[in-house]
Amino acid sequence: MDMLKKVLQSYRIYPIDTEQITDRLFRINDGKRDYALKRSSLTEETVAAWQNVYHMANEKNISEIVPVYLTKEGKLYEQTNNGIFYLTPWVEHSDENKERNSISITLDSLARLHEKTKKSHRISRDTLKENFDTYLAFCKRLPGELRGYVIQFEKKTYMSPFELQVCTHFRVMEYAFQLINTRISEFLDQSEEEFIWNHSLCHGNLRTDHMLNGYMINWEKAGYNHAAADLADYFSRLTGNYDQPADQINEAFRKYKKINDLSEAELKLLSIYLLNPSHYITIIRDYKEKPSDKPMADQVKDLQRQYRNLLFAVKWTEFIKDEYEGITFEDTEL
Repeated sequence: MDMLKKVLQSYRIYPIDTEQITDRLFRINDGKRDYALKRSSLTEETVAAWQNVYHMANEKNISEIVPVYLTKEGKLYEQTNNGIFYLTPWVEHSDENKERNSISITLDSLARLHEKTKKSHRISRDTLKENFDTYLAFCKRLPGELRGYVIQFEKKTYMSPFELQVCTHFRVMEYAFQLINTRISEFLDQSEEEFIWNHSLCHGNLRTDHMLNGYMINWEKAGYNHAAADLADYFSRLTGNYDQPADQINEAFRKYKKINDLSEAELKLLSIYLLNPSHYITIIRDYKEKPSDKPMADQVKDLQRQYRNLLFAVKWTEFIKDEYEGITFEDTEL
């Protein structure tokens, strides 16, 4: 606590109550207001990018980013032997059961962030293809690899719960693996010699507890990337559970697109991000090649979580095709 008091003195704050929320987060009250003091995971190498977020928020008047208090020396953070600390206003968590529109609010905030910070540059079609060559080759091998695992597992008299799960998933996963190859080919098959590549400030770690009443907190992994990367990260965190809010996501995305419009090619890119099969196939590879001490139930849960993500990605791609491209995939029972 002496260490916290020393940090807070650099802000001229003298606490009367301190509550430890997590290993790194403290709620501070000085008798007038509540503050959030964070012992960050920032380093001397990464702190400059983090500071840039707040300089940009001030420059472009981005109200969705919770502000950071300045120290008495005018700095955005205080560094001690224990790490890099920063101080923000305390924002209460909303009751998710009461806040039915949390997904809509999050995507509205993201749309404004991505639109306000968008920068564009041109990339040649050849360069685009070169950047995707290795990934495309990886994806093309996967349907055969997955089928090989299923054949191995089905030859066993008694399959483990994990192996049974892989075989149960096979039909949907084979379709998902084929679908990403189709979307990559469509994305790369552009008639224009140059492609406009947009990139925006992206949060980089969009967990639901980093979105508070329309504000975004914890910008320690922020950077410039295509908006599709942020969207895919957020959607994947939402859809790994049993109760997938697919309809809410689709409706909220319609509103997102009105604020930060994505071209047809960018929608294909978002599908490619969502359909990323590497996590699913890596879990199976590790099961085969690296025996784990992890309980079988946990291994099955990990696989099932990735399956649900990819199942959502398939349905999302169908939604995009139907909503914005005017062509639907052939009917496929999932």
